[in-house]
Amino acid sequence: MEMLIQGISVLPVTQPHHSPYRVPRLINMSTGDGGNQSGREFCRRYSLAEIQWATHNFDDALLIGKGGFGKVYKGFMNYGDTVVAIKRLNTESKQGAQEFWSEIKTLSLLRHPHLVTLIGYSDDCEEMILVYEYMANGTLADHLYKIRGKGNSNTHHLTWKERLQICINAARGLDYLHNTEQGVIHRDVKTTNILLDENWVAKIADFGLSKMGSTQTHVSTDVKGTFGYLDPEYYLTRRLTKKSDVYAFGVVLFEVLCARPPVDMRDDNNEEERSLPLWAQQCMKKGMLDQIIDPYLRGQIPPKCLKLFVKVANKCLHKHPQGRPTMAEVEGRLKHILVSYGNKPKCTKSVSKVVMGWACVPAHGIVLAMMSKNHNISRYGSENEFPRQLRRDPFKVSAARLYRRFKLAKIQAATNNFHENLVIGDVGYTKVYRGLIDRGNTEVAIRRWKEGKSRERNLDQFTAEIQVQSQLRHHHIVPLVGYCDDKNELILVYEYMVNKSLHHHLYGPNRGSLPWEKRLEICIGAARGLQYLHTGTKQTIIHHNLKPTSILLDENWAAKLSSLEFSVVIPTNGSTATCSTFVDGNVGYMDPDYLASSKLTIKTNVHSFGVILLEVLCGRKTTAITRDEAEVNLVHWFKTNVQMGTIDGIIDPVLVDTIAPECLKEYLMISENCLRGEEIERPSMDAVVGSLWCALQVQEAWLNKPHEAIPRSHNQFYDGTHGSVIVDIPGKGGRSGKIFTSLEDSTYLSGNLAR
Repeated sequence: MEMLIQGISVLPVTQPHHSPYRVPRLINMSTGDGGNQSGREFCRRYSLAEIQWATHNFDDALLIGKGGFGKVYKGFMNYGDTVVAIKRLNTESKQGAQEFWSEIKTLSLLRHPHLVTLIGYSDDCEEMILVYEYMANGTLADHLYKIRGKGNSNTHHLTWKERLQICINAARGLDYLHNTEQGVIHRDVKTTNILLDENWVAKIADFGLSKMGSTQTHVSTDVKGTFGYLDPEYYLTRRLTKKSDVYAFGVVLFEVLCARPPVDMRDDNNEEERSLPLWAQQCMKKGMLDQIIDPYLRGQIPPKCLKLFVKVANKCLHKHPQGRPTMAEVEGRLKHILVSYGNKPKCTKSVSKVVMGWACVPAHGIVLAMMSKNHNISRYGSENEFPRQLRRDPFKVSAARLYRRFKLAKIQAATNNFHENLVIGDVGYTKVYRGLIDRGNTEVAIRRWKEGKSRERNLDQFTAEIQVQSQLRHHHIVPLVGYCDDKNELILVYEYMVNKSLHHHLYGPNRGSLPWEKRLEICIGAARGLQYLHTGTKQTIIHHNLKPTSILLDENWAAKLSSLEFSVVIPTNGSTATCSTFVDGNVGYMDPDYLASSKLTIKTNVHSFGVILLEVLCGRKTTAITRDEAEVNLVHWFKTNVQMGTIDGIIDPVLVDTIAPECLKEYLMISENCLRGEEIERPSMDAVVGSLWCALQVQEAWLNKPHEAIPRSHNQFYDGTHGSVIVDIPGKGGRSGKIFTSLEDSTYLSGNLAR
């Protein structure tokens, strides 16, 4: 909950005699029954009229904060005697009803001096309103960099002692959460969720994303939180633990020391300085910590005190949850630092050498929400690529004129007025229907953006798809037929893909029905589509939503890429872009390089495609939360088995004994190369296409002439030079042998062949 509280002068709202005020009911959150008061803790339920009186009917003069969740007002309850903060959730916010009730349930059960108190709520007239105790000094972020960055002369510069005390307060609140009977994990620890009361006492706020884990070691859940604070282990495995809060708190500690946000979006910033944890750890290794300390603190922190503080923050960011301290341990160490600070003279010399030689643990955290110096990217693509005119009237722009513009009546007729029996897909913000146009002669897929969602976001996606599609003509891209923007509807019409998606055949009712040869052909088709996006158009296009649900199959089982609304177009003179898009359901496919820097390149797609190759081979999803810890993440599981030489154990059981050994070896090699940690080591999609084509030829030869089909062992497959592969292909004149590196060295596997 973000608040801007400084400089507001308002008079209490007096209640007239005809005020609708009444004594609020006490709601028992354990039963949800207002009449039963047997619960231990209660929460008040207000009418909308009471909230309107308290805020002067949501007067903007009382507005003290706003964000994606909605707005926060300063309010006056009990005839003006009690000052409160009233958070009115936006109905289009991602923080919806689930988060609203989660916060009520969590805070109604918890009471602690370092947790913001929830006084009550209102769900009257379909509103979602929360009433909290008023925190006069706003958020910790306000006093570190938010208000100060706006040149506010009234900003209170927090001393080092005050910062330490605030960190101790917050750590104590988190420790309480972790050790309650419910075992609460906050899941959104950040400086904007640490509020300060009139006495500068820190309290943890905003429990909309919290999870109650009881005594379990972890909770398996979808990834939620704020980029810059996300625990990478949670991000990759979806296993949420108390140590995920510890990781985020480590980021907070560095914010307190450096007075800058975890992700710095300033255009004049060097790329390596954008991620606060990574930058801090680099400076620690180099002994240059004095470069990142808040200038206001210079001379205040004794070297020993600084060393201890940085050590605590760094420990919280350990890449393995088991290596991080508990919040009780963090609190204890911070108390020790505060005590030692009180007994030591202030520092008057450089602290550069304080942390020289430390063994820093890399904090490969999730760092997004950045802006490129040269190419500013909006949430749903390149801002410069979507003309404002297209937003107002798509048909007035040449990109839209390439397609048919349907009236809503035509779409309704094609879908029998959007009949539920014709729904063939329902994901995220859109629903897809099977339809018939041209008097029933043409079958199409009709994608309709859902009502009640953000119009601005929907329009971004709608226009992005039209703009990108207008530049594409390729056999392996799903063609756009037309669109409808009639009567405030946002609808796109595509060619109908009879055989659904790759995801459907890997995980649907008939999972396992695709033979290996067909899987290879589908992979080659999808790879060719990506190859075209990367090199076949005037501008390089990065798909940015690549996964099996985005690979559709036509009546001939030809693979075609879809879901281009999140694509990013890289200008002709560039090779990278910076993008803050977080696509739902795309967690397991994201490139670690992108997660660390938000930098998008064509190699970002190559990594995602490597993950898809593993799914095709293993017949399992990127994350399996019900499996043993070592098997949760598909990529990690694959690499572990490669190192152990037990790769046979991860292959989809239906494929056992159906894959030629040489084909498998080539397939594994290209998959592993696509998933290299350094993007420069990953192949181009041109090379991927060639290698997959080679694997298919070997597989078909093995099937057609098994007695001639190279019965070599895996150890014999390599010719002795790194990366070289021997492929024997039977032909009319007998069997011929070819030696390739499987990547870049042969025109036989070049883009000419691939295309």
